[in-house]
Amino acid sequence: MQINGVELDFRLYDEDQAERKKRYFEELKRMQNVKAEMPAGTEQERNKYLCDRIKDVFDNVFGEGTGKAVCGEGNDLLEHLEAFDQLVEEQVSQNARFKNSLSKMRALKDRVKA
Repeated sequence: MQINGVELDFRLYDEDQAERKKRYFEELKRMQNVKAEMPAGTEQERNKYLCDRIKDVFDNVFGEGTGKAVCGEGNDLLEHLEAFDQLVEEQVSQNARFKNSLSKMRALKDRVKA
């Protein structure tokens, strides 16, 4: 997949990437608590915290420096949120494609038995 021109190898159902999948879901779980963990401060400080957290997600899943490559040097919160959203949407899409393929296989199995 590509986000902001950066190619990311994100294949959730590739067993060779089982560790990446594990790290992704750990980061997704951590992001669910981001509001509770956000330090008090100005809006600018909170936005920077969110930007840093999103960059951390990319770094922790894909390797050091990926967050900066995907989201840029600055702290454009909208750009960061959109990048994170694209990552999550890809996960949702892969899950749907996987379920669809399983469903087709089950239907084929039933037709072969008949």
